[in-house]
Amino acid sequence: MIAKGRIKMGKIILSGHQPNYMPYPGLIGKIMQSDKFIYVSNVQFEKKSWQNRNRIKGVDTEIFLTVPVKSKGKFDQKIKDVLINNNIDWRRKHFSSIQLNYKKTKFFNRYIDFFEDLYKKEWEKLNNLDIYITNWILEELGCSTEIFYDTNYNFVGKSNDLLVEMTKELSCAVYLSNKGSQNYVDISKFNTNGLDHMYLDFLCPKYVQGKGDFIPNLSIIDMLFRYGTEWTKNVILDKENYLYSELNKEIR
Repeated sequence: MIAKGRIKMGKIILSGHQPNYMPYPGLIGKIMQSDKFIYVSNVQFEKKSWQNRNRIKGVDTEIFLTVPVKSKGKFDQKIKDVLINNNIDWRRKHFSSIQLNYKKTKFFNRYIDFFEDLYKKEWEKLNNLDIYITNWILEELGCSTEIFYDTNYNFVGKSNDLLVEMTKELSCAVYLSNKGSQNYVDISKFNTNGLDHMYLDFLCPKYVQGKGDFIPNLSIIDMLFRYGTEWTKNVILDKENYLYSELNKEIR
């Protein structure tokens, strides 16, 4: 039997992440595997990151959709302050790419209206755009995770201290990180504060994407357009699609 649902350990689990543009299934999975999730926007914006771009499937290759932002002379700007460069006609390009590459998928008619409405709006801040799309995805998938925003708090810590501070403030006992965070997470920081830490790694299952080779970890909209809400939700909640660390250990 396939195990589905959140991690069960009798402790309240928090995860956090910078807002991403049209996030990949692994981020949605981390959110849905948590009891509470916090958008971390009051940190430095990273150029050429998933914060303002993601990938969809073209005919036989990946296509990057990048939201142009105003970054010249703003090296230290926070994600919450990043302005979109609307002098570039990125909205038409993104909608056209989605429409062209998914028009023959089974669930095209179910989702295309959302994107048509999305790109009719002139978004000013990247943060608002990213969160709007992600919250729509979570709602579509029936996510019951409690959502928080760091911009509603006065956190002062940096790096690991910030993660500890958020975990305590939101009355959680475990902080959940993705495997890619192993390079900077200091588990001892959590333990000395009476908290536990855990890693997970999303293992994208292979599925039919039309022509060309399979490309893992595209934006989750690729799954939605091709297979719909219920199939995508089952993939996200299937524990066979993750590696989990032991508490306070790394994934080996």
